[in-house]
Amino acid sequence: MSSRIYSDLVAKKRNSKTYPNQTAMQRHIAFFDRNADGIVYPTETYAGFRALGFNLLISVTTALAFHILHVSYFTSPSWIPSPLFPVYVETIHWAKHGSDTETFNEEGQFEEGKFERIFRKYDRGHKDGLYYSEIVNMWRGNRNVLDVVGWAFQVFLWSYLWLLAADRNGVLHKEDVRKQYDGTLYYEIEKKRRAGDLLPWYRGGAIFGIL
Repeated sequence: MSSRIYSDLVAKKRNSKTYPNQTAMQRHIAFFDRNADGIVYPTETYAGFRALGFNLLISVTTALAFHILHVSYFTSPSWIPSPLFPVYVETIHWAKHGSDTETFNEEGQFEEGKFERIFRKYDRGHKDGLYYSEIVNMWRGNRNVLDVVGWAFQVFLWSYLWLLAADRNGVLHKEDVRKQYDGTLYYEIEKKRRAGDLLPWYRGGAIFGIL
């Protein structure tokens, strides 16, 4: 079986795999579970970012930061850290950090009211979207006292989302943000990349289509 056919089958499995009690946060992270086994390793996060069109440097540094600095240990069922830095999809809500929008609650469920509050408060032009400057205002408004890690990860996550999905006018649209929360945006973008719609280099895309 060719690698392309295999990857298509795995993607279909990830897309169609349903769980009666699966949370939005679990669906959000499942895109990076490239073999759909319930565990995300750094190599899979790297592969996921490459599938979204990001360049080599961003993909490597993101995978290392995501797994080593924050998420891996907090999703682990063991008190002993794993040298492989796995992230467990089932317990991803254990890694929820502060200084965020609270659109994911403590159980990883999507909170519609909190989501709507983002745009009601920070979308100044009623355009159903956010400019990067408005995202910066949101970070400032959501900061918790002494929560350096939570604030840093909000900057990291929203910056990459803006690079990935903002339109040519720099607007990150509300529906794309919504789809990001349940992970469906990632599958749509991966499909576009395979069809040749590449992420520009100035948005973090691959340099010369390779690096």
